[in-house]
Amino acid sequence: MGNHHYEKWVFKTPLGLILVLGGVFLMYYSITHFGKIRWVIYGLSSAAAITLGVYLLTTAAVHKIKSDMIKKQKLKQQSG
Repeated sequence: MGNHHYEKWVFKTPLGLILVLGGVFLMYYSITHFGKIRWVIYGLSSAAAITLGVYLLTTAAVHKIKSDMIKKQKLKQQSG
């Protein structure tokens, strides 16, 4: 039986980082290259990307902790 929390952690961490960095880049790009109306549209989409990325990173951290706890518990059972 595999550790599903580890698999979720490995998937969500890079995806969250990509979304946060992409959102920051999109926000910087929209501020420097667009006018007021287009800036609002791109600014809102970049804020959504950053928020989703932070959410994925926090859930990935929870899965990492759960994965480590499962590994620690398995090691304890094998030694004892």
